[in-house]
Amino acid sequence: MRLKYPADVTAAFLELQEQPELTAQKPAGAASVAPDAASPPPFATVLTELIETMFFASMATEEGRLNPVGIVFAESLADLELDEPAWDLVRFGSAMAFDVEHVANFASACAWPRSFLSVVPLDGSLVIAGIATPHGRRSFDSDQLVRIVVPKPGVVAVYRGEWEIVRYERGAVRTWMSKSRPQLDSIARTVLGDHGRPLVRQVRSYLLRIVDGMVELGRGGLVAVLGPGEGLPQLFGEEGNQLDTEVKRLDPALCLGAAILDVHESHPPSERRQAHGKQPATPGQARGSDHAIKGAERINRLLDLIVRLTTVDGAVVMSHPLDVLAFGAKLPPPRAIISEVFAATPDQRMDASLSLDARGTRHRAAAAFVAGYPERIAFIVSQDGNAATFQEIEGKVVYWPL
Repeated sequence: MRLKYPADVTAAFLELQEQPELTAQKPAGAASVAPDAASPPPFATVLTELIETMFFASMATEEGRLNPVGIVFAESLADLELDEPAWDLVRFGSAMAFDVEHVANFASACAWPRSFLSVVPLDGSLVIAGIATPHGRRSFDSDQLVRIVVPKPGVVAVYRGEWEIVRYERGAVRTWMSKSRPQLDSIARTVLGDHGRPLVRQVRSYLLRIVDGMVELGRGGLVAVLGPGEGLPQLFGEEGNQLDTEVKRLDPALCLGAAILDVHESHPPSERRQAHGKQPATPGQARGSDHAIKGAERINRLLDLIVRLTTVDGAVVMSHPLDVLAFGAKLPPPRAIISEVFAATPDQRMDASLSLDARGTRHRAAAAFVAGYPERIAFIVSQDGNAATFQEIEGKVVYWPL
């Protein structure tokens, strides 16, 4: 297997993005460049420079100390100073060159994850313009700016918004959301219907927020998402059997998918990202904004409740459109003997055997849930904080670490 290099992270990141226009993204200021001037570099070139500089900065010391540090890249500072800001920005009086020396020098002043160095293009070069601190993790205000973090020497993680997309460590590239997860694409299509693909990433982000919350609680848990058209009868079989009567049903269901769609229908991303200084919103826009904020608050409450439900012994069961149907569910055994479970490797191969004998009941239940059902997916978190999915891919039951 060929060793990967920091430059390979760019290709992996762009391959996993749902928005094709990202690869053609131009640094801010391109419109003001004279027609005969050199065109600004493509986004892939900029991203490679960001990643490689941060990789070497991760190993640079300041007064003999190594400091973890992160940057947020914006096409212009206006992206960090919106009408509905996700950031508090402290500007420097004069921009500093974005290089290893300055990143290492400022690392202690913006201790990640509390704040980031803000990097923007200026006169054909990348510069450090200030220190940006995110307001919080409200889903409505989450931007999609690229963030690059070096938590320890030789490790580079690239984020889109608040979610890690790809990580480089020890010559390997690890991705959070592989293209080999058709279940997630199917869930997003079911939730969003005919809406455009740019929102697909949002659906995945909400699912990962549940997983992230489970990890933070440290109690472990299992979320089982059914396939299209399936409900509790398809999972438990005939009504009144032991598994069916023991499950804790929700009536009505918690409709997470409908809440996600409602927020994005009422207040699309293009309205949320109005640049600072533009005309104030009309009364109609203001009402739409209020509705979206309330919808986002509802989503936050739903996410928090779902995370708490996972602490009850058993699985949280969700439909394909992301309705929470039940919790505390004892999942039925597989329809046939599971001959072997495979663990995905960092390079996305699925040929490493995984023994369930050394795992707990959650792992066995998750494997049984997806075996024979290629459109189901299970999210599992161990008490030690390890998170993964189980899914059936190409006839294999695959354990995929997150």
